[in-house]
Amino acid sequence: MRNWINWRHLAGYALACGAAAAHATDAAFPTETIFEAEAASYQAPWFLQSSGTAAGAGYLAAQGPAVPQLPAASAPAELSYAIAVDHASSYKIWLRVYAPDEAANSLYAAVDDGPYVNFGPAASPNWQWISTGEFKLSAGTHQLKIKYREARTGIDRLLVTAQSYFVPSGLGTNPGFPVAMPAPNQPAPPSSAMPPHEHPRLFVRRPDVAQLIRFKDDALGGAHSGNPEYERLKQAWTAMSAAAAANTDGELPARGSGTDAVYCAGVASTIQAKALGYLLDPSNVVSGQHAIKLMSAYLDKDICQASSDTRVIGESITLSAIVYDWCYPLMGTQAKQLFVQRFMERAPQMEIGFPTVKQGSISGHGAEAQLMRDQMSAAIAFYDEEPALYNLIGGRFFATYVNVRDYAYGSGAHHQGDSYGPYRYTWDMFAAWIMRRMGAGDVFSAQQQTVPYQWLYMRRPDGQLMRDGDTYQSQYMQQGKYWYEPRAYMLPASFYNDPLIKYEFAAKQLPNMGAADDIWLILMNNPELAPAPAAAQGELPLSRYFADPAGLMIARTGWTNSTQPQYGADVAIATMKVGATNFGGHQHQDAGHFELYYKGALAIDSGIYQGANQGVEQGYGSAHDLNYHKRTIAHNAMLVYTPGETFNESFAAIVSNDGGQRFVGPEPANKDVLLNPSKSYAVAASTRHQVGPDSARPDYSYLKGDLAKAYTAKISAYTRSFVFLNLKNSAHPAALLVLDKVSSSDPNYKKTWLLHSVQEPSIDGDTVTIERTVANQYNGKLVNRTVLPAGAQIAKVGGSGMEFTVPNAQGGLDNYPIAPLYPTSNTEEAGAWRVEVVPATPAASDLFLNAMQVLDAGTQSIPLATEAIASELMAGVKIADRAVLFAKGADIAAGASFVLAPAGAPLRVLVTDLAPGFWRVSIDGAAATVEYEVKAGEGTLYFLAQSGGNVALTRADARTLPEPAPLPSL
Repeated sequence: MRNWINWRHLAGYALACGAAAAHATDAAFPTETIFEAEAASYQAPWFLQSSGTAAGAGYLAAQGPAVPQLPAASAPAELSYAIAVDHASSYKIWLRVYAPDEAANSLYAAVDDGPYVNFGPAASPNWQWISTGEFKLSAGTHQLKIKYREARTGIDRLLVTAQSYFVPSGLGTNPGFPVAMPAPNQPAPPSSAMPPHEHPRLFVRRPDVAQLIRFKDDALGGAHSGNPEYERLKQAWTAMSAAAAANTDGELPARGSGTDAVYCAGVASTIQAKALGYLLDPSNVVSGQHAIKLMSAYLDKDICQASSDTRVIGESITLSAIVYDWCYPLMGTQAKQLFVQRFMERAPQMEIGFPTVKQGSISGHGAEAQLMRDQMSAAIAFYDEEPALYNLIGGRFFATYVNVRDYAYGSGAHHQGDSYGPYRYTWDMFAAWIMRRMGAGDVFSAQQQTVPYQWLYMRRPDGQLMRDGDTYQSQYMQQGKYWYEPRAYMLPASFYNDPLIKYEFAAKQLPNMGAADDIWLILMNNPELAPAPAAAQGELPLSRYFADPAGLMIARTGWTNSTQPQYGADVAIATMKVGATNFGGHQHQDAGHFELYYKGALAIDSGIYQGANQGVEQGYGSAHDLNYHKRTIAHNAMLVYTPGETFNESFAAIVSNDGGQRFVGPEPANKDVLLNPSKSYAVAASTRHQVGPDSARPDYSYLKGDLAKAYTAKISAYTRSFVFLNLKNSAHPAALLVLDKVSSSDPNYKKTWLLHSVQEPSIDGDTVTIERTVANQYNGKLVNRTVLPAGAQIAKVGGSGMEFTVPNAQGGLDNYPIAPLYPTSNTEEAGAWRVEVVPATPAASDLFLNAMQVLDAGTQSIPLATEAIASELMAGVKIADRAVLFAKGADIAAGASFVLAPAGAPLRVLVTDLAPGFWRVSIDGAAATVEYEVKAGEGTLYFLAQSGGNVALTRADARTLPEPAPLPSL
């Protein structure tokens, strides 16, 4: 029995020890070139064997009894090969071996002074190539040592290559230039999207250069002095000029006293600036030559290419592609070969691999820069010499990236939430810019433009965002800091000529652009596009519906227009989420979740994405993340607890049973997988939505969804309805009503309605009060009355040691503690408390109706009375001058009635869950004089009741009475 070689161990040892001295009798063999096994000095027990199927003079094989004892690390090699490595990289060692049976299929091997291990292939009567796997070697000479283990195991040829995707076959060929490309695994890109046979074509074309020069001259010439965009552009061009002048001979500068990262970033900036100098002025040949020379040296600089971080590798690839494309007329054959070969070495080290067959195209790291900017840039730059690259990379982009984004863009929102949403949308926009500038036109749906409006609506008066999904912004943004992601606004603003997004960028995001953004500000921002006036954002409709697959509604009572926190702003915000499709990645199991903000976060999204527990960092996939943070129990949603239910189909670390929604499968690879019903990424569906009666300043914002698919068969039916009421009253600005109709497959399954908060709630009968008051900054209060179920058990869970508790398999509670990663510099709102509302007695079906209102904190602010409205078919609430009613069961098809208590002023009444048609309203038997049209997809009517009384609703298929006049605005 043999063990496989542990090449990762050897790799680390070889890199740590550096180049080893060659054995005195060794021959030096270059990488990327096949050499014969018998080229080494050999003696017994190794002998030259003849074979018509071996290359060269024959092959080497050992004779004698097996040697099961592992040699000591100091044992001399029997076969020694000195490998001349000209640059640091990850390498594979390939051996063409003969292993006829299980008693003759293993060898001992070591690299440099590392320990010997045994390795070998499966037994076969045929010659085969086997790889040692990938390992890193520094520049210099390294020694591959081989010793005999089993007789008759033969070695014919060897290859050491940094082209890790390359797989030799037959007698083997060198992975030289032109590079042997893998076969395409996707259809070729469309003919309309092929790179033109001209340079430049990456990020810019020759006609674009004149515009860049004009912008540069305007910025440096002071033509728009005082304009923030031109001032920042001036700063970028000044930095570029300084970087271009920092190196006058094209040689790598000496390593200073700073870190490797600082040194390499400085070199990269110089290369970028010199390439840009030649792009703008082709007569500046020296600048272009220096860029090429520096880039060539940079690609072989150990400390600048040692990182295994995918994003660092990608930045290097993009930079090399820029130099290749912009300085193409100056590129000689040798330089072109070097750039392509280094790409072929580094790209396979990325998480997505090369060919780009790893990772999905939707919600993981594969949906970031790796393909959509980095490898795509190389494929376009190298297209004339290596067209197969673009066929591979561009082929996958058009086959699996474009269609799924167009599907998601249909909602006008990004599925990855408040932090990863803007970040990943940035890479979508990079791809859009690359393709348009290349001449392929607009490859994505025009609805791509609307996505940033999601984050405009999520913006809180304190400068933060309403939480959604995994939030990393909160871990390093200090209190009072305006959350930013400048590229997510700059790129679409100029691409789509959208002045409102441009305003968000120019007025609020621009100050946070770092030096790394200089090149993109120069290339992709149009300073001549005027931002919308400051008032324009405040003129946006107060509520916005983001259709499925998002199934999201965000409702506000007003806007703020400042990058400075406005803690006292009288603006209430509610997010109401159906969450129709779960794309995986950084989404949570939170279909039906809601949040409320008013002078502080009141109803919150609980937990921390990246934090620490007793000094140990916890992040994605941690115990806290998988057992609490991503789970339904951490959200304002519904639990249906089933004893013995497990949730660890995808993640072994999950041990809790929160009673919540199921996990979707692993990250979907593409749109076909995402929409395959058998894969169950569809977790809900928006069934009704409406904003009215004024779409710009609505009285109400209504959303209803079917959430049953988010759970297992423990739920047989479940809908949740939201109604946000803009009460248009400064003392009592808003209310949120949530109705749940839920049926379980077993009446004994415990149903629990959740409400999370930062501060400890107080409970008084059926009413819960939550305040948010911190250092005189926040001053908000939420008051919730549980109208249904009658007599519900209401309890609070939390406090020290109980902040993030979840039921375990034994029926007890486990806490998953976590704290901010940076205790003095964060805006985490992990929460420590939740309210649980449970029906008094078990039942197969339950109706929950909760009425929340927001107001100022403190005893001086008195909440509005909430009066229950009940009838045979309907349930509802009266609050202030509003009444809202829902059907208790199925949609009301013919008619219904309910009683409104007498009121001192006219009452605005919203009735939901009505079948489409024409509806009459009669109060106390008075004849109706108008008919309200109820439309499919809305199911609502809204009318003014001058007084209380018995309200009767009746439906007809056709109109027989006039339509009502619009309600007067409040």
